Amino acid sequence: MEQKRLDEIVHALTAKGVNRPCPRCGHAKFSVVGETLIPIQEDPAAFTIGGPSIPTVIVACDNCGYVTQHASGPLGLMRGSK
Repeated sequence: MEQKRLDEIVHALTAKGVNRPCPRCGHAKFSVVGETLIPIQEDPAAFTIGGPSIPTVIVACDNCGYVTQHASGPLGLMRGSK
């Protein structure tokens, strides 16, 4: 991930008050792992490729590896939306 994008993500998370310690181990340091899409399955019994999805930012605890995801839209991080 480019440093400019990483800085943008960290700034957005900080601006939204995402600063609490890890809920699993209490450690205070996290790293942005990357960005991904969560597919929205209209029929959970059938796997489909394509369709609606939620763009997210993946963050992991530096100590225990606990992973969280944050939707990009509410953070103002949607590419091409600015």
